[in-house]
Amino acid sequence: MRLTVTMKPKNNVVILPLHYQYLLQGLLYRSLKDKSFASFLHEIGFRKGKRTYKLFTFSRLFGQHKIQLNTKTIVFYDEISWHVSTVLPELTQQLGEYFLLQKEVYLGDQSVKIQSIKMEECEVKSSEIEIEMLSPVTVYSTYETVDGTQKTQFFHPYDEVFPHLIEVNFRNKYEAYYGAPPQERLFIEPLHVTKKHKVVTTFKNYYITAWQGRYRLRSAPKNLTFLLQTGIGGRNSQGFGMFHIIREL
Repeated sequence: MRLTVTMKPKNNVVILPLHYQYLLQGLLYRSLKDKSFASFLHEIGFRKGKRTYKLFTFSRLFGQHKIQLNTKTIVFYDEISWHVSTVLPELTQQLGEYFLLQKEVYLGDQSVKIQSIKMEECEVKSSEIEIEMLSPVTVYSTYETVDGTQKTQFFHPYDEVFPHLIEVNFRNKYEAYYGAPPQERLFIEPLHVTKKHKVVTTFKNYYITAWQGRYRLRSAPKNLTFLLQTGIGGRNSQGFGMFHIIREL
């Protein structure tokens, strides 16, 4: 299920830090009235081995804006829209009810008015789709060096490791939710990814390299539907890996 929230700054302008994903994640968790569910989602999630998956993702904010590099802020004018996607019916229901009942919400300490809410089913009927990222996809591997230091390596979409790690991540998420691995493989191919699509951002002081752009996905329709709901790559619940379908092939 996918939820689109349209908001308008109370004074026609809202100023956010450049790296504002944590504000959106905070808004999402505050929207959950069932605190036991919110605690489960935030603290526990769905597990596969030592890995934990929240099984939701969200987009960047879309709307007229201006980046101010000197203050490391982004200024949004007039209407802004935000997309949230999940495989969890309870999350969709609680988010929908919250935004329907609220006249305004807060992004950090700034008020924005709720203009409209749109909910739509996420279903893919084809085994091959072309997609464009609504929030950048990040693929990485963390390892320990000889001196015991933890290092993280991020991979470019054209790196040969990239499709392998995308598939491993998908299989782990799928099994964490359904309790059994998917029967079909997943293939991803970058179609249009250039230097300008590279995004270096932070989430709570942790540096992340991610990529916008267009890609082709191939797998069973059920698997592609699951990815449309949960996102591709890592850190989906921090606002990475959300996409929309350009076309089904």
